[in-house]
Amino acid sequence: MAMMQILILCLLIILTEAEGVQQNTSFVFNHFNTTSTIKYVADASIQSNAIRLTNHSERLIGRAYFDKAVPMKRNGSVISFSTSFIFAMVPHPLSGGSNGLCFIMTPTPALNAAFATQYLGLVNLSSNGKDYNHLFAVEFDTSKSIGVEDKDDNHVGIDLNGVKSVAAEPAAYWKGNTSTPINLKSGHNIRAWIDYNGESKQLDISIAPVGEARPQKALLARKDLDLDGIIQDQMWVGFSASTGSSPLVEDHYILAWSFATGNHKTLDLDTLHLPSFYVRNPKFYNSMEFIYITVICSAAFILGLIVGIFYWFKRTDYIDFTEQWELECWPHRFAYRELNLSTKGFRDDNLLGYGGFGRVYRGTLPSGEEVAVKCITKDFTEGMEEFMAEISSLGRLQHRNLVPLRGWSRKNKRLFIVYDYMCNGSLERNLFSPKLNLTWAHRFKILTDVAAGLLYLHEQWDKCVVHRDIKSSNVLLDTDQNGRVGDFGLARLYDHSEKPQTTHVVGTLGYIAPELIHSGKATPSTDVFSFGALMLEVACGRKPVDAQGMILVKWVWDLYANKRLLDAVDQRLGGDYDKGKAEIVLVLGLVCSNPNPQERLSMRNVLQILSGEAALPVDLNVHCRIQFV
Repeated sequence: MAMMQILILCLLIILTEAEGVQQNTSFVFNHFNTTSTIKYVADASIQSNAIRLTNHSERLIGRAYFDKAVPMKRNGSVISFSTSFIFAMVPHPLSGGSNGLCFIMTPTPALNAAFATQYLGLVNLSSNGKDYNHLFAVEFDTSKSIGVEDKDDNHVGIDLNGVKSVAAEPAAYWKGNTSTPINLKSGHNIRAWIDYNGESKQLDISIAPVGEARPQKALLARKDLDLDGIIQDQMWVGFSASTGSSPLVEDHYILAWSFATGNHKTLDLDTLHLPSFYVRNPKFYNSMEFIYITVICSAAFILGLIVGIFYWFKRTDYIDFTEQWELECWPHRFAYRELNLSTKGFRDDNLLGYGGFGRVYRGTLPSGEEVAVKCITKDFTEGMEEFMAEISSLGRLQHRNLVPLRGWSRKNKRLFIVYDYMCNGSLERNLFSPKLNLTWAHRFKILTDVAAGLLYLHEQWDKCVVHRDIKSSNVLLDTDQNGRVGDFGLARLYDHSEKPQTTHVVGTLGYIAPELIHSGKATPSTDVFSFGALMLEVACGRKPVDAQGMILVKWVWDLYANKRLLDAVDQRLGGDYDKGKAEIVLVLGLVCSNPNPQERLSMRNVLQILSGEAALPVDLNVHCRIQFV
């Protein structure tokens, strides 16, 4: 009997070890071609038997992964892994370099709205540093970004869930007891080694020029680096790179790569047959003649540049030319220089988000007041006067649930619209924050606020205003957390007795009324449809159309048909909500989302029901004849 127990125990040990071996991963690429098992994302591609993550164009993102997700955990703990790769970063001849590249582990190969510029193509302004990223990266950074506290523009760092390094060192390698700096963006081939011990939780990172032996001492050694909460069971491993605004651009290449987990050891790389992207300078560049010519040309160029800049600033930023029709516009016209200074040159650090036709930046006026400045990217070669006539009319809108329009500015054929800054951000940001920011009572209050604002636009102002872009990102929260409708860049207005004209179809997927696609005529009813999608989004905590293609209104309708309507309420509320009001919001969302515009309610009816002044439709099945294909 004892012998049988021993045999069973041995068998279990063998099976456990075999399972662990099966989970280990190992691969090596000494070059890359179209048959290599590599997944390319965004601007990454193959060139000269190497992976080119980006070229020297501006604002690019490129990623390349091993084409399968890699098992990275055993019994809930991250297993040991090691990788070695050879990279080259080649700046454009007229550039000082760009942002660099990084080795990454991520639970999904998707970009998830990542920014280029200072974010290495990893995250964006709102997702940087968030726990839900589950992102591990080793950056080889060639740009000093003040916003993430970079030490210099040539360093190696460890990034967890964002681009602010938890540890970093200037790029160098140890040869004996001597540390020799390495210029990461020299264009020369550089080799990197990354080793993580799953038991001791130690991460070692080394680099050296190709041809040098692996340093005995690591450049960056981090003890007790527990990655169990960062790395998930399955991770995509690979590389990411990005470029900034011109001239901060460079080419990013991966020339060879090996990777292994668990008991596997990384296979050595062939460093003798690698392509070289280093651009050698001709001998003339090293001559005294070239130096003299360079000094003379540089002096002449600098002098001409100073004179040109002086006259350019004199004729543009410091002097505004005003046409006669602009004197008739209202509200206040800001000087372009004032807005340029208030937003620090429209830097990405001040970017709040995107709206119809352009980006929105945060600015601080000389008086200390904070504003939101929308940069209209549309090139007004014609029609600016008509557009500004509408903006002038919208500037007279006054309602507690609308974001006030402060003024505007113009530079050549570009327009800038200035709104009051809403310090608590958008409804979208608060609704989908990892931390539960909005209670049910707060959500219901915001929906009532938005309904009041839309009723004012549709019926209570001098003209009928159709917003055309009602969505959670365009609902902003003021200092008292009141909901305000913002971003009127796509709005259209006409007399109450006038019929709407055909326009281009604009808006956001999931919020666009179906009849708008066919007729192109924006009406108050199309805004009601968008508000219906917004009500369902707020009640359910889900996008109208999610990443998997699920249509929210169909899902809620199916629950209603099966008498399980309240199952649609956001699970993060934990049942802490008013069931009666939740039913009102969900049913109203379905009614307003009716494909037939004649069956929808008006915003007056919607506000009366939300305010308790009117009852819901008696028979939703009759009133809301929704059909799904």
